[in-house]
Amino acid sequence: MNSFELSKKEGTDLYVPVDARPLESGAIQKIYRFANGYGASVVKGDHTYGGEEGLWELAVIIFAKGTDNNHTYQLVYDTPITQDVEGNLNDDEVEKILDKIMYLPMRGDDVLRQQGNERQHA
Repeated sequence: MNSFELSKKEGTDLYVPVDARPLESGAIQKIYRFANGYGASVVKGDHTYGGEEGLWELAVIIFAKGTDNNHTYQLVYDTPITQDVEGNLNDDEVEKILDKIMYLPMRGDDVLRQQGNERQHA
């Protein structure tokens, strides 16, 4: 498995993020990355939709082609999954959306034009 290919943790139904870290705002962010070039930025904090209730906010992201940098991505709003961020999500709801993202077809265009931009949605 490449460092950027996400799979479910062996023996569980849980996805393993390629990165998890605290943000300056006090929120926590988890980055998920799939072999199709898509992924998700999942954030929980006081300024996210549902964060004050302990729920997650999720944005669909796409990574720069040809890189294994897990911080070079862009939020995308034109997938069949959502045209915005999804908020007020419990763990099971996040898992269901990750399942859908993992099976999106690869994009033919180079969506990410600016290299080195770390994007956050919190």
